[in-house]
Amino acid sequence: MTRLHLFLLGCVCLLLVVGCGGEGERVAEAAPTPTQLPVTGTPTETAVPPTFTPLPATETAVPPTATIAPTNTAASLPTTIPTNTPIPLPPPPGQIVFLWNPEPVDPTGPQPQNLYFAKPGNAAGEWEMETTLTDLHGAGLYLSPDGTKFAARLFEDTDGNGIVSTMGTADYSNVYLYPLSDKTLTRLTDTEIKGTVQVSWLPDNQQFTYTLNKDIFLFDLANSTSTRLLSFPGLITFHQWSPDGRWLAIVSRLSDEPAPAGESHRLGLYDTETNNLISVVSKLGGSSISWSPSSQWFAFSSIEQGLYVTSINDLVPIQLDAGLSFSSWSPDGQWLAFTSQTGAVSLNLWNPNTQLIERLLEGNGRFSRPIWSPDNQHLAVALNTEEESSLVIADIVNKTTNTVLIGPKPVPDPGPARWPLETLSWSPDGQWILFEASGKDNRNFSVVNYANGELFVVLDFTGSDVPENVYWLP
Repeated sequence: MTRLHLFLLGCVCLLLVVGCGGEGERVAEAAPTPTQLPVTGTPTETAVPPTFTPLPATETAVPPTATIAPTNTAASLPTTIPTNTPIPLPPPPGQIVFLWNPEPVDPTGPQPQNLYFAKPGNAAGEWEMETTLTDLHGAGLYLSPDGTKFAARLFEDTDGNGIVSTMGTADYSNVYLYPLSDKTLTRLTDTEIKGTVQVSWLPDNQQFTYTLNKDIFLFDLANSTSTRLLSFPGLITFHQWSPDGRWLAIVSRLSDEPAPAGESHRLGLYDTETNNLISVVSKLGGSSISWSPSSQWFAFSSIEQGLYVTSINDLVPIQLDAGLSFSSWSPDGQWLAFTSQTGAVSLNLWNPNTQLIERLLEGNGRFSRPIWSPDNQHLAVALNTEEESSLVIADIVNKTTNTVLIGPKPVPDPGPARWPLETLSWSPDGQWILFEASGKDNRNFSVVNYANGELFVVLDFTGSDVPENVYWLP
């Protein structure tokens, strides 16, 4: 058994988490009152309703032009113990931000979380935890495009009974501003509607939209005002601005009535220049959306229909995969990496210029979401099979793959250890990969050095809920 096996499967020393806040409670008291701006952000009803323009194009998926055969397979798994580095590696740059409740898992439901900043110490294996906010209920973090601030969704005790409900039965959620420069929390909105809020930033970093049930509101930080932008007949489940700020892609339910699986939602595209809402797909399952950096393409996927890409020039969906798929755009927009999870699973590249698919890696089991290095040259992906889990790096330039580490052995029973490795993020300098490892008896966030495979635990969260909303910031 190699040192890496022993590291991930053995008993890891629990990192001391500095300042993790008080003990969690099943019945939470009302959150402390944050700094609050004068409430001038009450939504108005002055927005001009958009003109709905059906798309005349067909919705039949057009297959890719061609498929390139696999060029490489995964490198052999390591069989020797790596040589220790004589001098401790320098610490990774930046800081890792996440939401987490350090208390044991509570079977009664979601518990309040704290906001943590994990900061490297003097060497790669030294990490310090800073707790900046505590008792956050139903929190969601949305980083601005320039990386300087978060818009945070939080639930409050709006009915005054001393209990914060995040299930939409009593309390409301609002949007807060959390600048990284001073780490102060300020409430921005004053909602009187039950519903889960989802936020999407515009590229100017001064405006964002947020959803409340069937409505989309535009918030302007310059004057602290909120205006209703769009309304829909059904619940809005996701929306995302294009990087250039012209297009807003929206997934919403067709109505409040039940619908067959895969036919309950529609995908629309709002054009800010014409004030038109264009139908892209009239019936699909719940879906997520990701824009290319150029704003010329966007990808969307659902369990029922698979993965599609669409150009804003013709808005004709092109199907890349028919099943469950995880995808991500390269930082320069030259590639869409995606995994196919049906049959012989694979890691693939799609080129928006040639519209060809190139298969990088095949296997049996399940691939995690592929993540790109900052320089566009490498992909990190976890492959979980019945026998083992491994973290693989694909070289996009040379079309080669290399297994960096072997993770915990998968456990056949349902649970986190069924697929024990998940990729999370590259470090800002592209030298480290943050991943989640779930063994039979332990779970942790760890970092591995891309060049030499050196491995260090950042946070051991065995027995507690998994941290959420993870960002690695410069």
